[in-house]
Amino acid sequence: MDNSGIILEGGAMRSMFSAGVLDSFLDNKIEIPNVMAVSAGAYAGMNYVSGQKGRALDAVIKPLEEEKYLGVKTFLKKGTFFDMDFLFDEIPKKRVPFDFQSFTDTTKKFITSTVNCLTGEAVYYDEFEDAEHFFHICKAANSLPFIARITKINGIPMLDGGMADAIPIARALEEGWKKIVVVMTRNKDYRKKQRYLYLAFLQLIYHKYPKFVHMVTGRAKKYNDSLDMLARLEQEGKAFILRPAEHMNLKNKEADAEKLREYYKHGYEVAEDRRKDLMEFLEK
Repeated sequence: MDNSGIILEGGAMRSMFSAGVLDSFLDNKIEIPNVMAVSAGAYAGMNYVSGQKGRALDAVIKPLEEEKYLGVKTFLKKGTFFDMDFLFDEIPKKRVPFDFQSFTDTTKKFITSTVNCLTGEAVYYDEFEDAEHFFHICKAANSLPFIARITKINGIPMLDGGMADAIPIARALEEGWKKIVVVMTRNKDYRKKQRYLYLAFLQLIYHKYPKFVHMVTGRAKKYNDSLDMLARLEQEGKAFILRPAEHMNLKNKEADAEKLREYYKHGYEVAEDRRKDLMEFLEK
């Protein structure tokens, strides 16, 4: 399995599906050496790498039940829909501790990404100086336009890496992966549509970053092209896809703890149901 890897799609709170999938992997000792986590996929993937089963769910739901860290009240109080400082400082250090030592001691390789607002290009990270550096990068990697503030890394304004490369298949192939497990957070029929009103607001708010805005105008096409490429790789036996069932849908800003638990449970069940097929794929 040395040349295999997992791609984790983002999707904010929809990443609870990925958390369920990865906890099934941990329970069944399915060890895949490379993890490429996009946006909120990092929130799930980091715990697979550190070996902390259940932490992804706890880190989202426990604080949510105690106090809201997303929504209109958070926006009015802090000027951001998601309280990223709370998510990547208070929670991993105090509320639901993240085991950074185990994360760094493992042989697994963890990759996440941001988008450089000045160039409109994705930036990938697989080396982290310490826990502070890691959480800062994860914060930037999860900073969606409009609902989170820009995060600066070495003085460069960064936003959510999924804006530039939501399904980094090409990057995985560049890494030399021969077997690619892809955990999607949308169902099979989903296709991204061009949202003209969204683009108009993006131009208004992020006009200082014209290359970023230009990149986003082509985002829907790139996403759908990636889906087509993924389908071809699946047919060729090079990719294995896990995704929610047709009837399962969740808003990316969902704040209902019970719905989040259901999406997590669904992810776990999907992984369990397809475990035999997955092992055959990895062992070919």
